Amino acid sequence: MALEKPVYSVIKREGKFELRRYEGYISAQVKISARDYREAANRGFGPLASFIFGGNINKQKIAMTAPVSAEPNSEKIAMTVPVMIQREEFYTVSFVMPRKYTLETLPIPLDERITFCEHEEKQIAVLRFSGAFNQKNFEKNILRLQAWIEKEGMKAKGEANVAGYNPPFVPWFLKHNEILIEV
Repeated sequence: MALEKPVYSVIKREGKFELRRYEGYISAQVKISARDYREAANRGFGPLASFIFGGNINKQKIAMTAPVSAEPNSEKIAMTVPVMIQREEFYTVSFVMPRKYTLETLPIPLDERITFCEHEEKQIAVLRFSGAFNQKNFEKNILRLQAWIEKEGMKAKGEANVAGYNPPFVPWFLKHNEILIEV
């Protein structure tokens, strides 16, 4: 079964790296406290899946789309003392909504943590990779994509976003994962 994905055009391709221009889209998202990308995606999937499977005031089912993505929420805060270590961060986990919806036509979620975000057209550097959906794999590939962005003379506009396109039962060597950074 083919899932709807965000619409984009490829501007440049170099091996597993791509520079893409994404059309605007709407996402349903939830902010999650987690130690890493994988935990965030796992914890954020439930509320979002509940919403699209009818957890909204209309009890309306919404088609599943791909990918499920997780992005850390970074905010610069002034330095203070003492220095304390925090083991958890906040991530935004999101599902892209099918193109047939607008902000006005999406049903209202029953879970108040779910919000919608309208994304404008944007240019994104992408690295596609297979393998386990885990922090070690993400960190390695984030560094690879950041190096490619720098080599190509581009500037990152935000944090790395991790996107997974497969259900958990797909073997690791067949998984389609991506690191995306807006440039």
